[in-house]
Amino acid sequence: MGGYNCQMVRIGDYVRVKRYGRKIYPAGMNPRLTKAQREAARAAIRADPKLSAMEKLLRSAIYEPVGEEEQPKKHRERMPRPGRLTLAEREKFCHLMDLNFRPGDKFITLTYERTDITLEEGGRDFENWVKRMREWYGDFKYLAVRSFQKRGTLHFHVLANLPRLPEQVLKDQTFQALWGQGRVDYRTIYGLPMEERRNRLKQDMLNNLRVFKEDERSYGKRLLLQSKNLIQPTRMKGDYDEMMKDLRSHGYQPYLVESRRFPAEYLDYMELETYRLSSSQTE
Repeated sequence: MGGYNCQMVRIGDYVRVKRYGRKIYPAGMNPRLTKAQREAARAAIRADPKLSAMEKLLRSAIYEPVGEEEQPKKHRERMPRPGRLTLAEREKFCHLMDLNFRPGDKFITLTYERTDITLEEGGRDFENWVKRMREWYGDFKYLAVRSFQKRGTLHFHVLANLPRLPEQVLKDQTFQALWGQGRVDYRTIYGLPMEERRNRLKQDMLNNLRVFKEDERSYGKRLLLQSKNLIQPTRMKGDYDEMMKDLRSHGYQPYLVESRRFPAEYLDYMELETYRLSSSQTE
């Protein structure tokens, strides 16, 4: 199998593209560097005061030999990466959010009155809440992140494609009672353009995800809580020019919405692009 210089994810009428200045081969992103050399390169990037937090994240990703999704499952489970939210983890969340949720869906925050909640207790409480919700509202999709408030208490932020809730259910505390552990904040989502990477709700949830991973209580724990019925992103790898040519051959005209390029020592650069697809086919 040859190398690739592009990874592409299709999300509705858009594609997200990650491409590199040089090809990556199956043996690893940088087969000529040892593990110690890659760690040293990442440490130098993190210590560089001239780089922003995002630039450090992206440049460090270059020296990760394989993406998290390419590692054997048992290897991932016994080698958690505490403390730093990786580019792959950010991308996974964004892809799941953009693929599965639309304006009109719901954003729910579940908060505890108690302060001494372990992650294990919280996990059970969340699963029980989902079961009770499905008894009332039927099957639905959800994507949730956990974080810790300033007072140290666990809370949940949940995206859910729930139906419109009757006003009476909200007024008489029926909806809050389904949680039964404290406060429930509920609002309908409006304005979630996929192409807007700085969407406020998306950035807030990513920040909660970052705070969760930085907390020592999260070491080795799952980052995301998600229903089994979520649409999963399909990642395609190949040559950038050939993949764009293939899109056009299938009747799509890609229009560039956003592009960000970052220098990368071994690969020359990493470029993150978003394209809107316009179909030239007629029914």
